[in-house]
This record gives sequence, structure tokens and C-alpha cells, in this order.
Amino acid sequence: MEGLHPAVQIEQVDTTDADLLAVIVRCLATTRLGAHFHGLSRRGQAVDLTLTEISRYPQVRVTEVHPPHGARLVFTGAGAQDLQLKAGDIFRGINPPT
Repeated sequence: MEGLHPAVQIEQVDTTDADLLAVIVRCLATTRLGAHFHGLSRRGQAVDLTLTEISRYPQVRVTEVHPPHGARLVFTGAGAQDLQLKAGDIFRGINPPT
């Protein structure tokens, strides 16, 4: 079941706006494109995000990342800028079916 539950540790929040969150992470469990992540906004509201991009290097996009590698992840979803993610936080989700 490990392949179903992606987990990443936030190293740095790179970019945020209303519908986009880009973070630099260290992978703790296999994380695939299309994974869904859920967090809470500053006001306690649910924020649902979808992983839309994984970059291992500036110009190298991949479809999944495995532990212990690092990557830049881009998530999209309404309310992305309201998440309170910081370095050291663990962000967990659900991978899409293979």
C-alpha cells in the first residue's frame, strides 16, 4: 500500500498564488503525477490540491519521484496560497491508480 500514499517533506516553499503552489521537497514515499493532497487553510478550511508537475532538475520533468530524492513539485487547486506550509512539514496525499 506504500505506493498509494505519497509523502514529501517540505524543504522550501517556492511560489504561491490563488491556484498554484510550488515547493521544493524531499520525497519520503513514491509520489506520482496526478496525486491529490489535502491541507487546511489559515482559516481552517479544506484545500484540495492536485500534483501537476514534478521536476527533478530545472529542465527535467518526470512522472514520479522516489525516496530519498528531491524535486520541485507544482500543485494546483483553489486556495493554494492559504496553506501554511513551511520547511520541515510533511505533506501527504493519495496517488492516482496505476
